[in-house]
Amino acid sequence: MTLDVSSYFDHIKAYISEKYIVHRGEGGEIVLTEAYFREGETKKSTRIVRLPYRGKAFAIKLDGRNDPLFHFLDNNGKEWSKRCDFIVFQCINRKIMAHLFEFKTKSLDAGSIVDQLKSGAHWCACLRKVVEQYTGDSRPLKLKKFVLTENNSPAAYLDAANKYLARDPSVRHYHYDEIETLTLDDLENDSVNTV
Repeated sequence: MTLDVSSYFDHIKAYISEKYIVHRGEGGEIVLTEAYFREGETKKSTRIVRLPYRGKAFAIKLDGRNDPLFHFLDNNGKEWSKRCDFIVFQCINRKIMAHLFEFKTKSLDAGSIVDQLKSGAHWCACLRKVVEQYTGDSRPLKLKKFVLTENNSPAAYLDAANKYLARDPSVRHYHYDEIETLTLDDLENDSVNTV
C-alpha cells in the first residue's frame, strides 16, 4: 500500500540520522545557522537565517562534516565529497519540496556553487532511492536550488534580471538582507527539478 505524501514525509524524517537534522521546524519556522569568517577577520561569526513556512518542514546540514557522505565509498576528491550547506524538506500542497541552500559571504564563484548544489540534488535522489529499495515507499521530491550571499554587486555573476546564476539558471540568488523578510514559501525559483 502506498503512503500518502504527509506520511511519506514523516518516514523520510524518521529515516535520516539525527546527527544530520539541525532543525525540526519547531515554532513554524526553520532556523539555519552557519559559522563563517567575515572578510579580514580571524574570529568566526554566526549567520542565522529564519524561514517561516506552511505545512511541515525540517532542515539537515550536509556540509561541514569530516565523515564521508557515503561511508562505503572513498570520499577523497570524489564527486560525492562535495556538499551543499543545507537542505530543507517541506511537505506542502501534497508535494515534498527539497530546498537546497549554499551559504556564501561575497564570493559568487559559480564553479563551486553549482557543483555543491548539484551534489545536494544527487544526494536527495540517492536518499529517495535507498528508502524505496528498503521500504518500497516512494514519492517524487521537487528540488529548488538557492545561493545566499552578502554580495552587494552580484550583477557580473547573474542573469540580466539579477536573480539566477548566469552559469546555471536553476540556481536562484538571494542577498541575506532580502531573505530576512521572506518565508520559505515566498522563495521564488522558476527551475524546479524532480527526482
